Amino acid sequence: MAAKLGAVVFVGNVSFSEFTRDIVDTWSAGIELDKHWREQHKLCHPCHIKYDFIGRFEHYGDDARRVLAKLPKPAWSVFRLPVANPSHRRVPLSQQREKYYAKVSRDIVRNLIRIYKIDYELFGYDYRWACSSC
Repeated sequence: MAAKLGAVVFVGNVSFSEFTRDIVDTWSAGIELDKHWREQHKLCHPCHIKYDFIGRFEHYGDDARRVLAKLPKPAWSVFRLPVANPSHRRVPLSQQREKYYAKVSRDIVRNLIRIYKIDYELFGYDYRWACSSC
């Protein structure tokens, strides 16, 4: 099975390291990133649209409940949120980062931060764990 992530077409499984390298190579070549990997501030225009709420994927359940609670009951009663598997052990974000970025070069990480720095800052994510001078 072939997968096109950016400028490169991969066949078979794509490692996280290959994925990150393709993101950086695509962006560095001046090619617009696929909408799934594009910088969020280029998609949602936070400087031009006054949002009432910005949710985070890592808080999906709580954020969705907060938004639905503001809607009139007839509107939100038709929604059913997915329930997290209670037996699923949550892994701290720092451990997830260590696992995924262990095989990614420091140069690629610095470039990813350069690409997504505005998003990190706008949406309150810390990038200093990877590069204190970026």
